[in-house]
Amino acid sequence: MRALVVFHGRGQGRFARFLAPGFRHCFVCIVDPRAGIWLRLDGRHGVPEIRADAAADFPLADFFRASGFTVVELENVIPQPPRTPLMLGTCVGAVKRVLGLRAPFVLTPRQLFRRLI
Repeated sequence: MRALVVFHGRGQGRFARFLAPGFRHCFVCIVDPRAGIWLRLDGRHGVPEIRADAAADFPLADFFRASGFTVVELENVIPQPPRTPLMLGTCVGAVKRVLGLRAPFVLTPRQLFRRLI
């Protein structure tokens, strides 16, 4: 599975001011090969929002970078079931769940960025 994890500093949550500038929110985009589109899962304020962003051949990573976002591109992501049944209802928790990332101590967007790179 192809995925993009996008980070930016426009977080508006209760604790956003305590997070690193440029890493106050994150979301994930994946390619649905059957439909040929990029799907975005954005766990804003703990409420997941899913939407189709663009055709699969659109350079979505370049678009987000041009908008000032930090993007981590991932190829061949193989989701794994989580080891722990509990996951925080945050943007980081949503991204980890989609990617199948087993990193229980990764709690902030900046920590997630460091774990992915």
